[in-house]
Amino acid sequence: MNMRMGQALAAVLLAAFMPCGSSMAATWTVVPAESSIGFSGEHAGNKFKGTFQKWDASISFDPADLGGSKATVTVGLASAKTGDATYDKTLPTVDWFNVAATPSGVFETTGFKSVGGDKFEADATLSIRGVKVPVVFAFEFKAEGDSAKLVGKTQLKRVVFGIGKGSDDNGTWVSLDIPVEVRVSLKKG
Repeated sequence: MNMRMGQALAAVLLAAFMPCGSSMAATWTVVPAESSIGFSGEHAGNKFKGTFQKWDASISFDPADLGGSKATVTVGLASAKTGDATYDKTLPTVDWFNVAATPSGVFETTGFKSVGGDKFEADATLSIRGVKVPVVFAFEFKAEGDSAKLVGKTQLKRVVFGIGKGSDDNGTWVSLDIPVEVRVSLKKG
């Protein structure tokens, strides 16, 4: 058997014995200076916006291999900043994010689907305050060589996670629906 046939046979055997569902999706690293996770809402009729200053993501994503794609994002809840001293002091408290008991929120994908072109949806679970809730994250993913941009959004019902439930469970003061927007620059590897 010549060398080329031996290499071809080895490749076929390797493919045959690889576990089904093994991921070949590209691994991406977040470029922190060009990335953000933001949230917004309304308090007493005034709109507010905020960002999470500390978060980490593990992302493997390939539009051609959605079954092998996966993402996990861990957010430091104490890092939420709105620019308003009162809000920033209140968010970490027991009734809101309760960072003393649950310092992190975790977003973990369970599946992806294409909705046309560069647009996708991720089915995921989001865990905040020890409450795990299914969410759908709609996003656009554009790759060019070893770089990519991901822009997406979802909307959360804060009281489902127990956020502000003790002081404002009916949304009299703070909006019940909290839009979350994500803008991420990525590099392969």
